[in-house]
Order: sequence, then structure tokens, then C-alpha cells
Amino acid sequence: MPPPGCTTNSPFVGDYPFSNIRTKQISPASTPVDGVLASASWGAGNFQRADNTWMTFDFLVPTEEGRLYAYNSATNTREFIDQGQQAFFAVTITDSSVNPTTTKTYQMWIKDVTTAYPTPSFTAWKYTIGTKAAPPAVDFPSLGSPSSTPPLTPWGGTYYSICPVSDEESGEALILQSAKLVFDGDAAWLENGYGWGPENAEVSSHAVIACQGHAFSKPQELLGVAPNLYDSTAHYAARRYGLANYNALANAYRAFYAGEPRTELGTPVFFKDFAHSTPWFDQTTSAYLPSLPPAVGSWRFVLESVYKDVDSVGNPLGASAITPTSTPRAAPTASTTRPPATSTSPAGAA
Repeated sequence: MPPPGCTTNSPFVGDYPFSNIRTKQISPASTPVDGVLASASWGAGNFQRADNTWMTFDFLVPTEEGRLYAYNSATNTREFIDQGQQAFFAVTITDSSVNPTTTKTYQMWIKDVTTAYPTPSFTAWKYTIGTKAAPPAVDFPSLGSPSSTPPLTPWGGTYYSICPVSDEESGEALILQSAKLVFDGDAAWLENGYGWGPENAEVSSHAVIACQGHAFSKPQELLGVAPNLYDSTAHYAARRYGLANYNALANAYRAFYAGEPRTELGTPVFFKDFAHSTPWFDQTTSAYLPSLPPAVGSWRFVLESVYKDVDSVGNPLGASAITPTSTPRAAPTASTTRPPATSTSPAGAA
């Protein structure tokens, strides 16, 4: 079946929502769809260094910023994916919701890495990831074929992006540390995925793959905050926002209400952090307004509805801004929303 729009915020391997992944190979991670008996595990990790040599790995671990590294526990060797050329692994999907149970394995390719800099102390890492599974829809484009592949296993062939590409989506994926995604048919939310630790051989951590442009990737990419609260000695440790606040941000990006999102994909929403006395982010400053002034007046932020719904005469529903007539409204350019401290109705993707 084709993916349900951006309902689950999932990347897709074929028609499987590949959001949840374990940091250790051959460790199943359940589908984000609550109540569906399906899971995915990965193995056969191969990383190509900058000098063209290959390294096998049995752990694939994100930092708080979502920077991936490959770890070979036998040799105690760690290599950041961005410092090499490419990486490969195979995903095995087991679906026990059907009778008989089905098992399928697909090759995966981490092709490219880019970065965003939402704050001076936080780098958001984004990955172009492909699969040899047939794409679920036309907006999951071909990534071509790798020019070099690991030895022995048949890694060649055409790969397709696991994330959609559109005017609002780059096709890249961000990785959320120590979390797992759950979707109950209406809402989606992150839960604690730390387990016993990301390099633990017994109960390894979960991570979430979130497509760029969707609600669960936006706080990390645009606001420079991480969902987990675990101790870290890294310089960006102060950007741990916590699961409740991170879920609330995703909820606010979607304007989730009464069982459905109220924003369209790409709706401009800007935030100010009210959870800390000194805000960790503030997008309501002049730096986020258009650089060119309007023909008359000046730009300013106003509280504007982010709802897509309209009433019977075409007026937008939700909170609307009323501003002095002498100053043009900035509604076509920006909206402001205050995320709650906790989320009572966490959301999926926007």
C-alpha cells in the first residue's frame, strides 16, 4: 500500500514505514504503527573510508546532533559517516501481521551528508539514504547507482530515496537519538528509546529516522534541540529539550487538534522558547523577517492562524491577528506559535 501522505513522519522502504532503527545490528525495532506486528532489523554494515578502504560495523549510532558514526565492536573502531565516502547496510523487514509471516531483505545506501546550523553551538546532520526496494510513490525518486560497492554482497543496482522530495521536502533524513516513534492512527509521538545505551550489546538504543520538512525533524534542524535528556559531555549538551517539549514542538508545527493536523506541509511557523528564562531559540526577532521592506510600512510579526480550515464564507478558523491598519500584516510571511511545556496530543508530520 502507498504511504499515507506524511501521517506517520516516516521514511519508507517499499511500503514499510522505516522510522525506528536500533543502534546495534540484528536487533529488531518495531514499526511505528501501534498494534501492527512488524519490525525491522539491520546488518551487513560496510563503511567506505576516504582512502577507499572498507570497514565493517555492527553498530550505527547517532550523536545528539544526529551525526552518525559506524562502530566495529570487535576492533573498537569508530568512524563518522561524513568523514568517509559512503556506507551500506541491509534491512530485514518481518511482518507478522499477515499469515504466513513474511520476511524481506533490502540493501540500503547512505549516499550523501549535508549540515544545517540552527544555532552556533548545534549542527544538524542530514543524510540522503536510498533503498533497493521499489518506491511506494513517485515522489521517492531514484538516487542512481553507487560507483563502488562493498566486496562479496550484491550491493549494485538502482536505489530510491527513503524520504519524499517536493518543493517542501529535500529527500534527506535526520536521525533523532535515544527515541522511538509511535503512531496510533491519529497522533504520533516520541517515546524513550535509550534502552541500556547506544553501544550496549544486550539492549541497544533506538533512534528515529525523520524526513526533512516533516514535524519531528524540524525542531532538530530548525531550532537546534534534541529530544533526549541523557547526560552528555559534548558542547551541545545544553540543547537537550526533553521528549515532552520536543513532542509539543512537533504538535505545534502541525497545529494538531481533534485527531488531525491543521496545517499544510510547509506552513511557515516560527517559535520562541518559553520553557527557559533565557530562551534557547527565538524566531520572533527581526532577523527572521524578510530582508526587503514592503512597498508601504514595515514587516512585523503577528499571531496568525496556522489552520488550513475555513468557515462557510471562507474566513480562516483558529486564532487570527488583528493589527493596526497603518502597518501591513506579515501574515503571508510568518506566524508565531508558543509550544506548551508538555504535550497532551502529540503529533506526526507536518
